[in-house]
Amino acid sequence: MVLHPCYQRIIGMGPDALPYIFRDLERKPGHWFWALKAITGVNPVAPENTGRIKFMAQDWLNWARSQGIRW
Repeated sequence: MVLHPCYQRIIGMGPDALPYIFRDLERKPGHWFWALKAITGVNPVAPENTGRIKFMAQDWLNWARSQGIRW
């Protein structure tokens, strides 16, 4: 999935893609984590939340809010 050309194009958009990804993640937690890490260079997911999609999404949304990213 992460090697799909469309997914790679989204990563290629860089920070401009973040509001769209976070909006989607808030509506329906999904597999945006690879792209988020590739774009931001960080991984704010708590170790105990690894593999738990809903909690991973919340960690990323909290991080985005702390960075002032609006969506």
